[in-house]
Amino acid sequence: MAHVRRGLMAGLLAGLLLAMLNFVTDSTPGRTLPDALRWFGISIADPTASRFAGFFLLIVLGGIVGIIFGFVQGERFISIGRSLLSGLLLGLIWWLIFSLLLTNIMNHASPLSLQFGMFLVTFPIDLLFGMVLGSIYFQLQGQPVVAQA
Repeated sequence: MAHVRRGLMAGLLAGLLLAMLNFVTDSTPGRTLPDALRWFGISIADPTASRFAGFFLLIVLGGIVGIIFGFVQGERFISIGRSLLSGLLLGLIWWLIFSLLLTNIMNHASPLSLQFGMFLVTFPIDLLFGMVLGSIYFQLQGQPVVAQA
């Protein structure tokens, strides 16, 4: 159960980083945050409230993805390489599901249509999310106990 808690904590922190980066990477602060609400069919008329709700939804989604990450890793001690590689894979899956498929579906476009500008804005940040998730998870697991002879 400790691996799931570590995954939750790592996911919440990585989700916070993702939400903060989504807030500052565009010319208008937080312009893309309401997109997270639209993924689930939620719309809020007030633009400020919708940005804050999208911000917190990204943190919650990061926690859920962190729980999945911790569950997949299991109780065993994992190396930094495996943790970062697993995080990168999970970041790629995050990008495919949320930034590509759901965003295109909500914009009434073909599910796999890709715009170069949107790719440059979302893909590196989502991969960074995965790497941060893996890195934080690795740090939270501590050092393995070595039996002395």
